[in-house]
Amino acid sequence: MNFNLLKSVKWPLLFLALTIGCKPEEINEPTIYDVDASLAKYVDKFFQEANSRGITIPKENLIVKPATNTANFTDICGKCTQNTKFPELQRTVEINMASSPCWKNISENDKEALVFHELGHCLLNRIAHKNDTFTDGSPKSIMVANNTDLYGPCIYTFDENPTLCNKTNRRKYYIDELFDEKTAAPSWAR
Repeated sequence: MNFNLLKSVKWPLLFLALTIGCKPEEINEPTIYDVDASLAKYVDKFFQEANSRGITIPKENLIVKPATNTANFTDICGKCTQNTKFPELQRTVEINMASSPCWKNISENDKEALVFHELGHCLLNRIAHKNDTFTDGSPKSIMVANNTDLYGPCIYTFDENPTLCNKTNRRKYYIDELFDEKTAAPSWAR
């Protein structure tokens, strides 16, 4: 009789043992929120832009800092490091502030666009770059791989029409699209 009882509960016990043994990994590493003072105004503006669109992003699990090992930044201006399998692990944005083309010689708007782009990767789960362009050649997204001069002011005017150079009117579209990929194409791109 004991043998029959054991035989009848064998499969449920095996299933229970496998279920308990195969539970997903749990990682309990502490995370911090730490933004370098030199980048704080851009990060604060990102959160303000999110809030103005009714999007609440918790201020936690984020480090934003200047890149310290710029040897790893030979052809990139910034990077987001996060674990996509375990998004609760620490997220870190590093900006190559030592580089002239990446930071030193660009406008405030371009600095903002770079930081927003990296925060898009880390906080909005916009993992992939979006390299599509409008018919005029302008990127459709701030998440383009090379996001320089998206909505910057005119630094040097080489033609008779300086409005072609000044792209500050494009800022609203690019920020809207960052937070909502379904944003309609702007009038300047049609």
